[in-house]
Amino acid sequence: MLPKFHAAFGAAALLIIATFWAATVTTIVIGDKYLIVMAKTGIAWGLWALIPMLILTGLSGNRLGQNLRGPLIGAKQKRMKIIAFNGIIFLVPSALILVPLAMQGQGGLLYWGIQTVELLAGAANITLLSFNMRDGLRLSRRRAGSA
Repeated sequence: MLPKFHAAFGAAALLIIATFWAATVTTIVIGDKYLIVMAKTGIAWGLWALIPMLILTGLSGNRLGQNLRGPLIGAKQKRMKIIAFNGIIFLVPSALILVPLAMQGQGGLLYWGIQTVELLAGAANITLLSFNMRDGLRLSRRRAGSA
């Protein structure tokens, strides 16, 4: 049962991050300041859903991998460290800083610099979480084949 929960938590986290990223890009392309504020506010509130999903993914992954070794497990663990670093250092602070800047109609260098960092770190986390999902599916196939 734990593998199914782990997969669900990870998929939810990936979907939330991809939704944040897509909302940001879409509102930037549209260029409507009201929509940008709505997206930034929604992302900040969405952290209340994302952070627990990432924590639960990490905890369940550690539990599942505690007796496993190998290159796939090692790669997943290394990627999770980068994902956590990006989230703590770049993504959460960016999400919280961009809300008031967007509400004030700030579109200057500070806003766009932070926005660029957020998009790059978000794209990195989407990629890394996708690789972890791929490797998790490979591990589950191996487990199913050996059972």
